[in-house]
Parts: sequence; structure tokens; C-alpha cells
Amino acid sequence: MHMLVAEVLGVYAVTDIFGVSPVVVLRAEDGRILPIYIGLAEAVAIHSALKNEIPPRPMTHDLMVEIIKRLGAKLEKVIIDDLIDNTFYARLILYVNDREIEVDARPSDSIAIAVRMAIPIFIDEKVLNEACRDEIPEDFVEFDRII
Repeated sequence: MHMLVAEVLGVYAVTDIFGVSPVVVLRAEDGRILPIYIGLAEAVAIHSALKNEIPPRPMTHDLMVEIIKRLGAKLEKVIIDDLIDNTFYARLILYVNDREIEVDARPSDSIAIAVRMAIPIFIDEKVLNEACRDEIPEDFVEFDRII
């Protein structure tokens, strides 16, 4: 399994026959673009973290970050490692007392936590081979313009 480091380019929105769908866009270190359709709450969580906006009370992902820290765990990385029936799969890789713990998680939640903790996001190359784009599609609109 070959992994590539990715950065979060941003949160976008796409209008289709069902309305507006949020999309988080990652760029792998080789330049390939990976759009992942996500829920509105996760889109807001990722977008606000990218903008360094701190809510007056902790949101769910802020709470998860605080729990990880207070338990003395270290979130090492996020891995987006599978795509099955148009659903992406991810794992959080944590260390507690020198023991590695893998936690199954949705990519959107994983990315929201990773952005808050400034930890690396890795994408399995097989996922990129299956779902990547060369560039951000023209119909993707900046998330700021719809919220």
C-alpha cells in the first residue's frame, strides 16, 4: 500500500438536481485532486477550522480533540484508505502509552479533526487512482459563497 500526503485545499459546494452538496477537496503531494462529498455539519466544521474560527463553545470535533489530548493520546495521522460503493473510508491512527490504536472514521470527521490538530492526512494511492481529478471542477463554488 502506497500512501501520499495530502493537503486540504478547501470546502466547496456543488449545485445539482437535489440542491447544494458540500465537497471537501484534498490535493495529494503528486498534484492529484480528490473531491469528497460530505455533510453540511462536517463542511462547516472543516471550513471554520481552515479559517481559524473558534466558536464560543466547543463543537463536536473540538470536543474530540480535547478528549484525545486529555486522555494523553497523540493523534499521529489520518489515512483515507478505501473507496467502496462510492463511500470513502478513513482511519485515525493514535498512540496511547506507546501503543498504536486505529479508529475507523468517516473522512469528513477525520479531516475536521486533522485540520484542528495540524496532523498529516494520507491517501492510499489506490483511492486516488479510482477517484482523483486533475483539477478542481468548474462547477465547484467556494463554500463562503453559500453559507
